[in-house]
Amino acid sequence: MAPHAESGDGMTDNVFHLPAPGKPPFSKSPPRLVIVGAGSRGDAFGKAIKDHSNGICVSVVEPIALKRRQFGRRYIWGKGSPSEGQEFEDWRDFLSWEIERRSKATLGQEAVEGCDGIFICVQDRLHKHVILGLAPLGIHIMCEKPLATNVSDCVDIFKAVWSNQQLFSIGHVLRYSPHNMLLRKLLLEEKVIGEITYVNHTEPIGWWHFAHSFVRSVITATFGQHVTDNFI
Repeated sequence: MAPHAESGDGMTDNVFHLPAPGKPPFSKSPPRLVIVGAGSRGDAFGKAIKDHSNGICVSVVEPIALKRRQFGRRYIWGKGSPSEGQEFEDWRDFLSWEIERRSKATLGQEAVEGCDGIFICVQDRLHKHVILGLAPLGIHIMCEKPLATNVSDCVDIFKAVWSNQQLFSIGHVLRYSPHNMLLRKLLLEEKVIGEITYVNHTEPIGWWHFAHSFVRSVITATFGQHVTDNFI
């Protein structure tokens, strides 16, 4: 085993994982982040922010009270109770609160500190509505993949964020997985096998991907996401 690798989860002796980076020291002004959608994706981002970043998760937006409170206890307010601006049932509630917060700050009134970035982790079909609603705030946005379930929504999202100054990204995590980065470097940069004229890539996805793919339309099926994620 390589010295930087860790053993897998016990399912097989041949599975190894690179250890996640440690938590860096906090800056003087750590980024303040909001999670919209406290499902499995949102929880993963909350854990990553808490354990491996110098950011702070300051608010969660989630319609299911139990999930919202569980998320808050894990990553925001701990064993205490939520403070002003730390939890919202709907993204529209957060939007209204943020507009009012900015108004107070402009008038010199006491106001809670704002946020720097938003992670959108709601259902795929809702991405467009949340992005178009929050984009005018000018806050940096990271949207989980797929961006949308049809081309028209993708175009609308593009128009909404293009003219603003905030950063906007999509959670195509496989672009940055070590094996894909190495493969791209070898093939495209170092040209270890010469010029490439044809690629046939088969993604070895697991049964659980197929088991949940029925919730997405054909255009955003898991297999298609992985292929475009890796090589575009």
